[in-house]
Amino acid sequence: MLTRKPVFIRPGDDTLYPIKNKDGAIETLINPNIDSALTIDKDAQTNFVYNRYHHLPLETQRQKLPVFQYRNHILYLLEKYQTLILIGETGCGKSTQVPQYLYEIGHKVCVTQPRVAAALSLASRVADERGEPLGERVGYAAAMTAMRTLDTGIVFMTEGVLLREMFASPLLMQYSCIVLDEVHERSQMTDVLMGLLKKIARKRKNLKIVVSSATMDADFLKDFFNLKDKKDKGRSTSVIMAMQGRTHPIDVFYVEEPVPDYVKATVDTVIKIHENEPFGDILAFLTSQEEILSALDVLDTYASENNEKNKYRKQFPSGISASNLTIVPMYGSLPHYKQVKAFQMCDRNVRKVVLATNIAETSVTIPGVVYVIDCGFHKLPHFDPAVGVESVSVCPISKHNATQRAGRAGRTSRGKCYRLYTESDYDDLPPSVPPEMCRSDLSAILLQLKALGIHNLLRFTFPTPPPAKSLLAGLETLYALKAIDKEGDLTEDLGVKMAEVPLKPMCAKMLCSSGDFGCIDEILSIVSMLQVDGIFTKHATGRDNIAARISRRNHFEAVEIRNSFEKLVKNKFELTNATFEGLDLGTEKCVRVMKAVLSGLFPQAAYLSPDNTYRGIRGAVLHISPDSCLYHVQQPKWVVFASVQSASDKTYMRDMMTINKQWLTEIAPHYYKET
Repeated sequence: MLTRKPVFIRPGDDTLYPIKNKDGAIETLINPNIDSALTIDKDAQTNFVYNRYHHLPLETQRQKLPVFQYRNHILYLLEKYQTLILIGETGCGKSTQVPQYLYEIGHKVCVTQPRVAAALSLASRVADERGEPLGERVGYAAAMTAMRTLDTGIVFMTEGVLLREMFASPLLMQYSCIVLDEVHERSQMTDVLMGLLKKIARKRKNLKIVVSSATMDADFLKDFFNLKDKKDKGRSTSVIMAMQGRTHPIDVFYVEEPVPDYVKATVDTVIKIHENEPFGDILAFLTSQEEILSALDVLDTYASENNEKNKYRKQFPSGISASNLTIVPMYGSLPHYKQVKAFQMCDRNVRKVVLATNIAETSVTIPGVVYVIDCGFHKLPHFDPAVGVESVSVCPISKHNATQRAGRAGRTSRGKCYRLYTESDYDDLPPSVPPEMCRSDLSAILLQLKALGIHNLLRFTFPTPPPAKSLLAGLETLYALKAIDKEGDLTEDLGVKMAEVPLKPMCAKMLCSSGDFGCIDEILSIVSMLQVDGIFTKHATGRDNIAARISRRNHFEAVEIRNSFEKLVKNKFELTNATFEGLDLGTEKCVRVMKAVLSGLFPQAAYLSPDNTYRGIRGAVLHISPDSCLYHVQQPKWVVFASVQSASDKTYMRDMMTINKQWLTEIAPHYYKET
């Protein structure tokens, strides 16, 4: 069964691309079905940017970008409309150039990014292009750090920083133009900002908004930001502009029967293409680093045998000219110097095969790809309020994801997409993936909205309203943490402070309560370390030297975060340690630190069940990670955890601590009762 190779059916007469208008000109693709193109896990996220013109002067590089020819169009549309929906492919220059165009005509510009590293790298790049030091005309604000002045004209920041700026300036009067970048990721914060900016735009008619995306339902965004009353027959206040996209048709093939193992089918399809199709690079989509490395091992063996045989032959049995093969992985946690190999041109007569997660769907554009292999699956995080933890599972992609993947093949010439699922399976796929707002824990976002004075959360204008059960679960968590009272309002002391701390509510509660346990400094260190990954590493030998360097860098980052939190809680909140009798050291101090941690994490307690698995309070089946020091000792009866990580079919607890059962009723008597 598992040895059967995929058999593809011939595509119909209608190819996926291009679409032509009445004049015969090729139109840019804008898929009307897309709701989101989510980043799903660390393997599907990258801050890597490939610049094919890096050897040219900066001004020449700017003019080579596709967005350059649309400069006047962009400025004209922003003059006529309040909101511009800007659709452009990854790498077209919209993130670096559009803010400069706006600044050059007198706007004070704020540009939001979903991730810290992206905000910092883009700010540095734009400052270099303008020939100015970072922090003057071009600056950034992210991750509790900032380099900017009151006169800074272009500020790159994370979405959370812009949200916190609304506390001091609800109408964002310090900016005349807001650029929401990477909207296709549809993170929680992106959706909240879109809802808030729509409210602000009603009050500030002179505020310009640019919603920038690699792929998105443009009509959906246009309708959302259209502030004209439906009864008003006047023109819309929002407009769509799509920069030149795909211009080559793509033939789409489906398998005749479902494949039993899509990783093996991907390997078989790569070999089939290599031996039967004209020269051109191959891009294969898989779901995770593990699957990529598994396919890489098999294909590396085949490639070495193929390249050796090519010394003695001119062509394959099919008649196709024989060529060598090189296999390259591409996923977010791969070091940058390895990611760049996916973009480099190969030697003459060497076909490149890129094995990628859906990082290659929207985050990067790999040149030279003619063939795409779509496994039909991706990883998706989701939060179940009934269980109480977020997990990541492999699930079918949406029709939009399928269209995006196929579109990677039509960049330079006519392409082919091999889908490892049947055409009827494609018809059954959902139009799009639910945005993060509809499948995640909402407690942090609800706390921020409460702090902004938005009390009726059920009536808030979310672009895509989340499920009512998720809203209720988020409010229940905030009530349990005593951030809100029975009326749903922020508690005067604790709730207001928690909303101002840029942490998840549980960590914020832990930090704000640390003074009561006499361990502010210890909790400052703990919450800071929880904000960065890869703190601990194994013996640094061979390849692990890279992991060790990353670990040291993360330690420095944690120190910077701690310094910022310390200023906030000690200077602004004026938190002080409570005094306790006896020596403030040893076991007594350790217990108080553990109780302080538990004061925030008590909703995430788990107990050892008779079947030797852990059960969360709401029933989640959990496991101790093999990387944890607790994995090699006697399993504790009760633990709390700060986060979870999914691998294969298991959910592992991360950042764990053993506790006494009695502490739960002592710390949270309103949440736990002895039975």
